[in-house]
Amino acid sequence: MKIPSLALSAAGANAGLRALKTVCAISQGIAPLEARFLDAVQRHLLGTDVDVLTLEPIDVYELARAVPDGEFRAGILSGMVVASCIDGEASTDEMALIARFAKALDVAPEAVQNVRYLASEQLFLGRLSIARNAVPSFLTAGVLAEERLPALVKQALAMLGTGDTSVAAKYAALRDYAPETFGRKYSEFLDKHGIPLPGERYAGPESLVARDVLHVLGDYGTSASEAAAVAAFQAACHGASPFDSLLFAFAQFELSRSMTEESDAAFRALNAEVMFEGVARGAKVDREAWSDFDLWDHVSRPVDDVRTALGIAPRG
Repeated sequence: MKIPSLALSAAGANAGLRALKTVCAISQGIAPLEARFLDAVQRHLLGTDVDVLTLEPIDVYELARAVPDGEFRAGILSGMVVASCIDGEASTDEMALIARFAKALDVAPEAVQNVRYLASEQLFLGRLSIARNAVPSFLTAGVLAEERLPALVKQALAMLGTGDTSVAAKYAALRDYAPETFGRKYSEFLDKHGIPLPGERYAGPESLVARDVLHVLGDYGTSASEAAAVAAFQAACHGASPFDSLLFAFAQFELSRSMTEESDAAFRALNAEVMFEGVARGAKVDREAWSDFDLWDHVSRPVDDVRTALGIAPRG
């Protein structure tokens, strides 16, 4: 499915996809995580269906000739940035190549830096969130210290922290709030999905609270597609374009696949529709109200009142 406002010509879409692969392959070749991300972008945003591994590199001037002026150029640059960040921080070589593409496409360096900042933040929180949610199952299986633990989970484990009992106690108290309050719904969401309370071991930094809050307020579950929809929703709340928001969503989904022990056959397929809806709902949120949002200012309010105050529409 394509978003009509983002439709490119077949030649432009193919050139854009080649550019994303060129960036991914500049360091050590294209990794499976990067290949799956590119495949999701082509199928759900660009409307193409090619084997990304067979695509030839493209130089900056050929790309500029193939892609018209306007938002499409900025979108392709955003795709390059997200692709370069998906498995960690973008390398110096990747960012230098993206800068050359940006110059040829006449996209301001500041625009690239803004996307890079948002991508780094979103994907960092995404990796932490996925690792945090996966830890209980790894603990149960007794594999937390074994070599077969996914590499991205290993990387995030050290950042999840050892806990703070005073912080945990503060959040545990939310379980005693009235049933329809936002605070109670938030604690029930964490308990239902086996997610540690902030302050508990492996809970990660409190910066993850904002993402969990959107699961509750947006009425999203924790499957890979639902979590990716939250990533799209959150990016749209921060003013990211629909294209950029969906790039973050697809990156989040592929990170989930890379940080699970499920086989590709068992992994639930990507639900692009729920991600598209996440972008649309996030774009309608009162941005000023969300920018100042603090969980503790709203824990005693009915959850539906909080949704109304932020402009969060019901799911379709």
